[in-house]
Amino acid sequence: MENYKVIIADDNADSKEIIAEFIEYLPDFTVVAVASDGKEVIEQVMKHKDVDVVLVDIRMPKLNGVEAIKICKEYVPDLKFIFITGYNDYAVEAFTISALDYIVKPVEAERLYKALDKVRKSSKHTEGISKRIVEDHNKRIIVRNKKLTFYIPIDEILFVEKNGKEAFIHTVEKTYITFETLDSIEKKLTQSFFQSHRSYIINLNKISHIETSGRTYLAYFLRYDKSAYISKHKISTVQQKLII
Repeated sequence: MENYKVIIADDNADSKEIIAEFIEYLPDFTVVAVASDGKEVIEQVMKHKDVDVVLVDIRMPKLNGVEAIKICKEYVPDLKFIFITGYNDYAVEAFTISALDYIVKPVEAERLYKALDKVRKSSKHTEGISKRIVEDHNKRIIVRNKKLTFYIPIDEILFVEKNGKEAFIHTVEKTYITFETLDSIEKKLTQSFFQSHRSYIINLNKISHIETSGRTYLAYFLRYDKSAYISKHKISTVQQKLII
């Protein structure tokens, strides 16, 4: 049986104790550390970099939970976390930094267990990503413009952007231009890709973080300055594909 390591972060001692007691009933989860403020969250994550999930309050002394997690993710990019808070105000921001879940206090056992089940599924998803990366390695797609034929390694593609009659295939090193349709390009890609917007196809394996932009969302990618749009109708699907 896999054992999942947990850090609990809350400035309220009673809340920490209740959450810890709920977790005791799960044989595959173990609390390895607790924290009472944002700075302690960072310290404990740095000490336990192999932690599977951080259960973190938002309004805490010294540094709030959102800011603490952002700093932690600079050092542990794949860090998984669930916010447990008495406020609804931060839900949108929480999911734009890829929170697994957002629980509003008072915490009930079944609600916590449902959130922790996402940790289990996320672990399986990570294995799936590794498998997809292996599958994508050495595969290429063929696209053409008027004079040239491009052979583009699939695992180098960050996203595809449609602008008028042209489609731009973005990689870290180069952007390829073709007159093929998004539908035509999507059929050549693997399950690592998803059409997030009427004008964009994104590589789920390459996303570093997601930000809000008015009524839509922007996906950012590893080692690349440009972003891709995610429509408000697709954001929940993208989040699910990233964590399940």
